Amino acid sequence: MRSLSKLQRVAILFLLTGIIGPLGPLIVASLAFRWGWPDLLPSIWWWEKREALTMPLAWDYIFDPVSRVGPALQNTVLIALAVTLLALFISLPAAKVLATQKFKGKSLFELFFAAPLIVPEMAVSLGMLLVFLQFGLQGNMGAIILAHLVPVIPYMIRVLTVIYGELDKGMLDQAALLGASRFQVFRHVEFPLILPGVLAAALFSILISTNIFLLTFYVGQGQVDTLATLLFSKIRGGGALDPVSAGLTLVIILPGLLFLVITHRTLKEEVFSSGINKS
Repeated sequence: MRSLSKLQRVAILFLLTGIIGPLGPLIVASLAFRWGWPDLLPSIWWWEKREALTMPLAWDYIFDPVSRVGPALQNTVLIALAVTLLALFISLPAAKVLATQKFKGKSLFELFFAAPLIVPEMAVSLGMLLVFLQFGLQGNMGAIILAHLVPVIPYMIRVLTVIYGELDKGMLDQAALLGASRFQVFRHVEFPLILPGVLAAALFSILISTNIFLLTFYVGQGQVDTLATLLFSKIRGGGALDPVSAGLTLVIILPGLLFLVITHRTLKEEVFSSGINKS
């Protein structure tokens, strides 16, 4: 921090305040039993009432099986991982072609891939539901995975297209000239170079998938619980944010935060700075 300028320190402080600041009230709300205006802190905390009441409160309710948070968290993580893997399988070749090849109608393809970002989510949700109803695919986890691919793939293609656009093609050509097969070139040269971008795209995918409500609600037909559907069922009535809703909001952050920690531990600093692990 000593080597940073005053402007850089202010920028980092502003960033940390913007990220961590909103979490403070959520953490306090999740631990509160009664918190009203103009109190800066709850007048009654959750643990002060947990023994007096027979029904589970706040975090006791979240960890209770009746809340269905456990299965919803499991479904959310499985859906996000499946969506990420499928989206990478589709987006990697598409991004490579868009970044490295010139062909007729390329701009139309780019517009087509960006269409889900332009069309309102409500229209996409209802349109996919009608299609899935025709084939009887609604109301299961597979349908939700397919539905989540629609908003995830455009973001992933955009990120990977930028990465492939900055890729040094000369290194790939040199590896091929030295006798490496196409798979060996991809595994030992190309993939390490694009790995930071792949992980960034995967993080976007997980964050988007874990927070999608409308597509999950319509296509899942209320038969598959996720953290997003549980949270929206709690806050749909409006009003103050109760401890359970605040706790669920914090739980929704966990999948993306966990993947971010894993990513940080997996990649060394050299990978982010140069694109290749030199160790």
